[in-house]
Amino acid sequence: MPDGLAYQPSCDKDWSYWERSIGIGKPADVIREDKAISWRELNIAYSDLKTELAEGRPTGAPWEGFTVAARQVFVDPPYHLVSLLTALKQAQGDRGPEEITILDHGCGGALTCLLLLANDYTGIFGVDVETSDCDKWNAFLRDQYGITEPRFFRYDGNRLPLDDGSIDFIFSQQVIEHVRPDVLDCYYNEEVRVLRYGGGAFHEVPHRLTPYDSHTRAWFLHFLPRELWLWLLENILKRDTATARQAIFLRWPWIHKNAARRAFGTLTDLTRKRLASKPDASVYDGPIGLRMIFYRMFNAPLIGGLLVAVLSNFVMMQTFSVKSPEKALGAGK
Repeated sequence: MPDGLAYQPSCDKDWSYWERSIGIGKPADVIREDKAISWRELNIAYSDLKTELAEGRPTGAPWEGFTVAARQVFVDPPYHLVSLLTALKQAQGDRGPEEITILDHGCGGALTCLLLLANDYTGIFGVDVETSDCDKWNAFLRDQYGITEPRFFRYDGNRLPLDDGSIDFIFSQQVIEHVRPDVLDCYYNEEVRVLRYGGGAFHEVPHRLTPYDSHTRAWFLHFLPRELWLWLLENILKRDTATARQAIFLRWPWIHKNAARRAFGTLTDLTRKRLASKPDASVYDGPIGLRMIFYRMFNAPLIGGLLVAVLSNFVMMQTFSVKSPEKALGAGK
């Protein structure tokens, strides 16, 4: 087998197995019932860390506080992180956290990368647009961990600054709606190029069928043709549309699925599974009673499958793709 293609994930373990594995090996006495507090603590610690870093002060103490909060979040994650961490566990297989390489494909402020780093995933990489704080986070890694090679990169959305077959797991969280139409296929193709055989890619994607657009704080308008949507935002709702014109490209969900399938060959839509799965009260941070009502509806005889099939098109889409042997052995892949 060619270099970089040696690892193949455990295929005998399904998604549910890895979902249950979150937190395995962590001490039970650190688990809390209130995940909202843990996530809030993490964000406070993250803000403190950024302040110290920006002002050139030592980051040892704020990083220690961040690490404590990050380990708590990791073992008892809020609901919005469960699918991401499950996908990571599936791609990781039986390897230790320090044995895999991870790319945040649109890392923004690097919060999720730091969350993983604080949980011993030292092989993190992040890319983002020209305005990101890559230099600061590279300096932090050098000072805190002695990592001298660049791990955070600015890029233009075309070629990822990483070697072929160098990454085990890629993820993005509400990033692809900001990718320009002319580089959408490139976004996915580059992921295939840098992934190792058996490596996985997890994406969380807002799209045009979700009723509410959090970027513009408007309901349903993005269902309309793009120019009409922007005109209504600007002239009726009196919103500044500069960001929307330059960096918001909400698409129909099937456009993302087709682009991912063209690149990877296959795609698993996790959205239906998320809706139909029974919520675990120990990790669900929303109104559990309401969520249980929906769970029973989605699993009702005869109509449950139809409800899931229809309503899954109107919520945040989550997908998982794996680099196949054919893509691994293809030219340039």
